[in-house]
Amino acid sequence: PKLSGPGEPFKDFVIKEEIECGFDGFINLVGIESPGLPSSLAIAEMVDNILKDR
Repeated sequence: PKLSGPGEPFKDFVIKEEIECGFDGFINLVGIESPGLPSSLAIAEMVDNILKDR
């Protein structure tokens, strides 16, 4: 899926905690397609860091 609009920089995927939307502890992982498998360990580390920094 396209994660950026016209005039915005390119994004591969989005990793975002949704606490400001009222979803405490929910991490949104969006747009993970073909680069997702080789990136899975780095993605897991990012999610782990988000949860540790809460």
